[in-house]
Amino acid sequence: MLTEERIWNKLLAAGMTPAGAAGSMGNQKAESGLNSRNLQNSFEKKLGYNDGTYTMAVNSGAYTNFANDGAGYGLCQWTHPTRKAALLAFARAAGKSIGDEDMQVDFFIKELKESYPKVWAVLTTTKSVREASDAVLLNYERPADQSEAVRVKRAGYGQTYYDKYAKKGSGATMGGKITTGKQLAEAALNVAKNYKTLYVMGCFGAPMTAANKKRYTKNNPYNTAADRVRMINAASADTFGFDCVCLIKGLLWGWSGDGSKSYGGAGYAVNGVPDIGADTMITKCSSVTTDFSKIEVGEAVWCKGHIGIYIGGGLAVECTPKWKNCVQVTACNCDKSGYNRRNWTKHGKLPYVTYTSQSESVTGGTATTTPSPITTKPAAPSVKIEAAKCFDKKLAGAYKTTDDLNLRAGAGTGNDKTVLVVVPKGGTVRNYGYYNTVSGKKWLYVQYTAGGKTYTGYCSMAYLKK
Repeated sequence: MLTEERIWNKLLAAGMTPAGAAGSMGNQKAESGLNSRNLQNSFEKKLGYNDGTYTMAVNSGAYTNFANDGAGYGLCQWTHPTRKAALLAFARAAGKSIGDEDMQVDFFIKELKESYPKVWAVLTTTKSVREASDAVLLNYERPADQSEAVRVKRAGYGQTYYDKYAKKGSGATMGGKITTGKQLAEAALNVAKNYKTLYVMGCFGAPMTAANKKRYTKNNPYNTAADRVRMINAASADTFGFDCVCLIKGLLWGWSGDGSKSYGGAGYAVNGVPDIGADTMITKCSSVTTDFSKIEVGEAVWCKGHIGIYIGGGLAVECTPKWKNCVQVTACNCDKSGYNRRNWTKHGKLPYVTYTSQSESVTGGTATTTPSPITTKPAAPSVKIEAAKCFDKKLAGAYKTTDDLNLRAGAGTGNDKTVLVVVPKGGTVRNYGYYNTVSGKKWLYVQYTAGGKTYTGYCSMAYLKK
């Protein structure tokens, strides 16, 4: 998944409106070019680092003045000592690189909620990209130049993201025939974030009109329970009813959020998608597995009697009476701040859509795009990366692996040296002079990039060729 699309989805999943997400990203574009490892250009010569070496030095502990050096860093170009110190503490608590994109987005959201609640309130309610952009610019970023020209430029960046992603999420994937897993995931997320919904057994997107309330409080034993009747009757007419499998079927049947139609625009059992239950639907899927080390956006996630859609980033969309009693975004087999966790048993590819074969690893609260050569799942965020203790400028440079090689959280092969990823034979890693020694052998502190994700850890020098 592209960096910008990944950020977009995370911001929406956190509760921002499409306009709020776009305004936030427009400011991040202006600040850093959406580069989570961006070191303020004017400080590169002053400090003697570039984006990569600065990030690595902070991670390793070789550079200890991160909070107080006055240099802007990361997506939002954090500069103030207190904020940079908080960012560093947040990264270390998560076991992540200071330059990790997902970590920085999570920190951005945390900062807004805890320290900038008025900005957060705008970003979670506004339908105006300009309003969102100005809120971030004037009250969060606060650059020296806050002129109208700057405001227009940043809002323009935001509008570009809005046009690219918001319209995509509400256009071809809403109401038209969904043909890909990615479209299905986008449509599910759109329902979760932009529509009023309620868990109604057997309902595949019907608006809660008086006629539909009468129908659904009589057609299913689950819905006839007194508490369910009260909930359904209390719902506004612009609320749409779903259950878990009916969310998937409704979207695939063409649901469009049209409150004037009996089923919200969906047609019963159309587009080659049968009317089946959750337990039957998982049996229709291909590549069904209990192994969540690789999962693709748009796959069905299942546990007995229940089903949802994986949307990427360690998140799924499900309709459930649990927690919020509606269509909602939840953490998929991992712990993620701000999300309820669901432990799914299996996942598989639905036969009604196509997939790109771009998988994600889901472990311990993070999901990382993983290309086919990578056979070992990334480590959980609780894994701490060992600090590099030695430095030799002569070691710095790019290396090729002479065999499939484990990139570990620490130097050595002990059980505490967690394998982060496998670098395939011929893969390139980069070292900036830092290393540790174990039993007289050098383990280089390196960075390896694959599938748009950068991994930082240790590789044995014995299997590296400069």
